[in-house]
Amino acid sequence: MSEPSPSEPSHGGSPQGGAGAAGGEGTAGPALPEPGVRYEWYSHEQLKDIVDSGNDPESAGEIGTGWRSLGRTLQQASEQLAGTAAASEEAWQGEAGQALRAALGRATAWAGQAAATAGTLGDAVSAQTGASAHARSAMPDPVSYDPGAMIRDAMGTGDLAALAGLTDVMAERRAEAEEARRRAIDVLHARDLALRDAARVPSFTVPPSLSGPA
Repeated sequence: MSEPSPSEPSHGGSPQGGAGAAGGEGTAGPALPEPGVRYEWYSHEQLKDIVDSGNDPESAGEIGTGWRSLGRTLQQASEQLAGTAAASEEAWQGEAGQALRAALGRATAWAGQAAATAGTLGDAVSAQTGASAHARSAMPDPVSYDPGAMIRDAMGTGDLAALAGLTDVMAERRAEAEEARRRAIDVLHARDLALRDAARVPSFTVPPSLSGPA
C-alpha cells in the first residue's frame, strides 16, 4: 500500500478568505498554514523551502503599519463625529436634531469599533511577520547525508583506515542529519502555532445605516 502524500501546507504570503485571520482576505498578512500538517513527512530541504518561500518581513511590516495608520484615522473620525453630535445639541433641537444625533451616534460607535479592529489587525500582522522572520533565522541548514557518495569518496582515496571507520562516520553523519531535520520540524510547528495565535482577531462589522428612527 502506498504511503499517503502530505497535504502541502499554506506558507506563502497570499491573502486568504475568512474572518478573524490576520492572513485573511484584505489583510494581506502571512497566510495561515493548514492545521495538522505532518512536517515529519518532508525532507529537510522541503522544510527550509517552506520557511523561505514568500517570507518578506519588510513588505508584511509595511502592511501592519498601514492597518495601524488606518486605525488612528478611524479613531480621529470617531472623535470628530462625537464632537459634531455634541455641538448640534444647541444648534438643532426637535425630532430632526434627535435623528441627526442618533445617526451620528451610530457612526461614532462604528468608527470607534473599526478603529480598534484595524489596530488589532495591524498588531496581528506584525506578530505573524515576527513569527515568520524568527522561523527563517532559526531554521537549521540541511546536513548532507549521501551514503553512496561517502562510500565512493572513501574508496577513491584508497585509505584503508578511512574505509575501516566508514561505518561509524556514516552513522554519525546520519544522526547529525536527522537531528537537524528534527529541529527544522520543531521550528515549523512553533511558527505555525504563533501564526494561528496571532490570527485570533475580530472582524469588521457592517457600517450602520444613517437613516431611520432616532
